[in-house]
Amino acid sequence: MKKINTSSPFTFIMDDFSKGRFIRTYKRSGLNGYKRYIPLKHIYKLLEKSNIKHPRLLRNRFTYVDIEYIEGSAIPENFKKSLMLNLFCNNLIDMGSIDCRDIMKYIPYRNNQGYLNDIVNNLLAVLDKLNNYDNLERVGLRRDMVVALKSIELDNTRPLSLIHGDFNSENIIMRGNDYFIIDWELATYGDIAYEIATHLIFFDYDEDEKAALFKRISETFNIDINTLVGDTKTYIKFELIRRAFLKFNRAIILAKKGKPFDEILIDGYKYYAQICGAVTLENIRDTFRGLYKG
Repeated sequence: MKKINTSSPFTFIMDDFSKGRFIRTYKRSGLNGYKRYIPLKHIYKLLEKSNIKHPRLLRNRFTYVDIEYIEGSAIPENFKKSLMLNLFCNNLIDMGSIDCRDIMKYIPYRNNQGYLNDIVNNLLAVLDKLNNYDNLERVGLRRDMVVALKSIELDNTRPLSLIHGDFNSENIIMRGNDYFIIDWELATYGDIAYEIATHLIFFDYDEDEKAALFKRISETFNIDINTLVGDTKTYIKFELIRRAFLKFNRAIILAKKGKPFDEILIDGYKYYAQICGAVTLENIRDTFRGLYKG
């Protein structure tokens, strides 16, 4: 058995493939600004009611769960975007059909506006704890960018739904003609526009493909397509800000310790450039180096 590194704010993973399982040790919330409201065992119970192929929950304990190890292969780099788009839509529609009344008691909000305010407040709580906030301000990342998102009005006629929260190619396992969706640690009861936003950040769909996605989802859920598009853009902005803040904060921590930080800086800059593109990567690199040189 060995430890596997993971970027999840909740978990570290111990593999035990000989027994066909993952052991995930988790906590309620993490530095990345996420907060777990729904116990994982209830997420997996909901999935059992769906057509979504997923790992089975083998055992639940207070601080860890045993999850079935899925044999298979990762999604190849040349996987057609049209197939990924269809897979995403099918998964989102399946999640939207699940009766989630059993988990409502865990959720502190009741509509999309409440969900947005909740994730914004969770991120603000994290930013308030960052020791490097002043240095992040020097490169244009400010707390008021996050606060401003709370003033945006969302469409509350759109129903809340079970969402995965991290639907990307790394969380899909191919086995024959089947596709298993794994890593449900960020799953919650939330806004489908947020699920779309986090997916679009990972995949470079063209405008026609995006239009097809919004058309299919709006027609299936019988919701307004214009507000779905607009609210998705709000969540994309939130995610870009969140990821830029946390990636750059990590880069500063590494720089402060005299450790290499360029890789995570470059990773963070791809989000930063979409919200604060006036400052170049090289300028930010020099700023971070200058803060802690010697």
